Amino acid sequence: MSATSRILRPFNTAIERVESWDFIAPLAIRLYLAPIFISAGWNKVTGFEDIVNWFGNSDWGLGLPMPAVMAVLVIFAELVGGFALLLGIGTRGFSLMLLITMLVAAISVHWQNGWFAITPTDPDTSIASVMNTIGFWGSDASLANSQAAGERLEAAREILQTHGNYDWLTETGNFVILNNGIEFAVTYAIMLLVIIFYGAGRYVSLDYWLNPASTRRR
Repeated sequence: MSATSRILRPFNTAIERVESWDFIAPLAIRLYLAPIFISAGWNKVTGFEDIVNWFGNSDWGLGLPMPAVMAVLVIFAELVGGFALLLGIGTRGFSLMLLITMLVAAISVHWQNGWFAITPTDPDTSIASVMNTIGFWGSDASLANSQAAGERLEAAREILQTHGNYDWLTETGNFVILNNGIEFAVTYAIMLLVIIFYGAGRYVSLDYWLNPASTRRR
């Protein structure tokens, strides 16, 4: 055994012990994503007509062909896929459906709004300030938007503090400006990509008990 192997042996032993608990990571991702997609799918079920109109209208909606069919497909992916993630059954297939759904949503709904889900209102603490130092495309516009959004948010707070019960209005959380960018959709897509490659995980998924080879460590 080489000197390097002897030095690294305790570290490698620790890694092997950690890997015996590797099912926790995919389980955590599944438990995180499942309620998000179940809620999104159920909201589309209860507001089906509005979703179909939004999908199909080219003036104020997405202008998609066959909007009713598209709505049903999205509902199936989100609602059924959400429960599949929760139970860990057919996990890779449903994760692929949800990944496609997230990418389509990011491009068709959120892309024009940029990256951020919530608009940064302080240019000094925005990640765009870091990106701007290396000349990253769009970072200067993002910083300008942050400054303008901060001014508007401060004006809104002053109005509410003067004419409203501000303590009650902010009792359950502070006001923010929604940007509705691709941040959340891309984050969910990355998490789904992990599930597609690594599966639902051992022990706490139906995939493991129905087809153990699908979650076997290699």
